[in-house]
Amino acid sequence: MALALALTATLGVLAWVVVLRRRVELQANLLRKSEEQFRHMALHDALTGLATRILLQDRLHIALSSATRRRAGLAALMVDLDKFKEINDTYGHQAGDEVLRVTANRLLQAVRREDTVARLGGDEFVVLLQDLSDLHVAERVAATIVEAVAVPIPIDGREVPISVSVGVCALEVDALDAVNLLKNADAALYEAKSAGRNCFRLYEPHRIVIPTI
Repeated sequence: MALALALTATLGVLAWVVVLRRRVELQANLLRKSEEQFRHMALHDALTGLATRILLQDRLHIALSSATRRRAGLAALMVDLDKFKEINDTYGHQAGDEVLRVTANRLLQAVRREDTVARLGGDEFVVLLQDLSDLHVAERVAATIVEAVAVPIPIDGREVPISVSVGVCALEVDALDAVNLLKNADAALYEAKSAGRNCFRLYEPHRIVIPTI
């Protein structure tokens, strides 16, 4: 009788251990999934799904290392929606959000899968083109972006006109510098805005170049 009771108690303990282990495993899985979700949220913009500034910096350092190893060039395109505040004021913030989402998709369609499109915040985007054997590719991508984005977006039965200004900085491997790459692209963006918007400008050392393509 005592042996039977001891056996029953042992089986009960073992069963509880199994249940407890399963609960611990379940909690560990839930915790891991939560961590993955939080990481994804930190690295991807909630509205557009694009890379955030944090992920862009990580991709930029990887691209710099790859370009140095492969002896290739690198380009950054600063992209800014023209008169975005007027779109929000005229059509409402929901329309503004839709414009941002559509713009993000058009930017993604204009680049290769290995390139990075990031949203810095507001209506500012960055396109990172890596491992370029021909720096003129950056000009062609910029021209494609300007043309592709400048298609009105239908929202609630209305055609919302949009356009972007783009600043381009493309560097050979021997001149690669992460800080100057973005800084120079931003300077070229300012020139594109000053030139009337809906266009792109190229940065070269000590001057901004008006594209001929």
